[in-house]
Amino acid sequence: MHNMFRNGLRVAASVALFAVLAAGCGERSAPEPTGGPAAADSVVHIPASALASSGLRLETVQERAIADTLLLAGQIEVNPLRVAHLAPRVSGTIQKIAVVVGDRVRAGDLVAEIYSPEFAAATGDYLLAHGRMEKARAASAPDTGALENIARSARLRLETLGASEGDIARVDERHEPLQHLPLRCPISGVVTEVETGAGKPVQAGMDIFGFADLAEVWGVVDVYERDFGLLRIGQSARVTTTAYPDREFRGHIASLEGTVKSETRTLSVRVRVPNPDLALKPGMFIAARVPAGATRRGFVVREGALQNFGGRTVVFVARTDSTFVPRAVEARRLGGGIAEILEGLRAGERVASQGAFILKSQASRAELGEE
Repeated sequence: MHNMFRNGLRVAASVALFAVLAAGCGERSAPEPTGGPAAADSVVHIPASALASSGLRLETVQERAIADTLLLAGQIEVNPLRVAHLAPRVSGTIQKIAVVVGDRVRAGDLVAEIYSPEFAAATGDYLLAHGRMEKARAASAPDTGALENIARSARLRLETLGASEGDIARVDERHEPLQHLPLRCPISGVVTEVETGAGKPVQAGMDIFGFADLAEVWGVVDVYERDFGLLRIGQSARVTTTAYPDREFRGHIASLEGTVKSETRTLSVRVRVPNPDLALKPGMFIAARVPAGATRRGFVVREGALQNFGGRTVVFVARTDSTFVPRAVEARRLGGGIAEILEGLRAGERVASQGAFILKSQASRAELGEE
């Protein structure tokens, strides 16, 4: 009995010693990764078979030139130098409307037709004068020159009333007066105003259509008085809008003139922005980022690499092509879909720049003990 008790003590001591040794070995097998601590169960593994469909993309951290920027808020406005209005040159009645506000048009497109007794009479006078001139030419009549001048004056009157070369060619071809005066768009762009409708009378000189060429727009932004000295004409600007969060429009400062607003101590600054596909609409709110200082070197990653995990901003660093670990970083968003890494990464390291939220979800389940 006594021997059994001594043997039991030896076994218990051996078990305790094995547990201590095993615990020590476990601590040595899980070193902390460079750049910040990460729990062993936060290591995320994506099976190779799932990588192709996960949308996961990696990027290598690189050092590049970075410039401090001013972030300026404002909105898109029409360039008033690219605006046109259309008013009939004769009085009459609208017979047809071919466009509505928002339609895209090209210079020369038909937008309306007007019935005008004055215009119809002018085309009749032109036909008569042109016919007499043709007969005089055929007969080599002595008054041919005078009849040519009359016909030329009748044609000029049609042009003055708004007839195009094509309209007059149709009169010549059909040998009958035009009953309706076509109104055509003076510029290519977008219809911004329609102030009439079919059947409504209009007066000569009445402004009934408005058009704007939006191929280039203005981004009008507010600049605080303290920042005036950081700007200059021609300075580049990167414009973003909530409508297109992943798209950046390039422009440049066109004017620093104007009056400082007494209430806000700001100046409205005009940024010219090319808009060839008309994505930017007047009235859209924008943010413009303008370089405002000397460049420096720094590490930059895509904003999609930054994830909020465990109350910290982290990126998922690739140990292999399918194994990742969260790394706490200090970052500053620069706009345009990129962020500067101030602390936590080294050049040459690879991070998940697209699909990082999948890794965050995997890591969160691992911390909760889910399979």
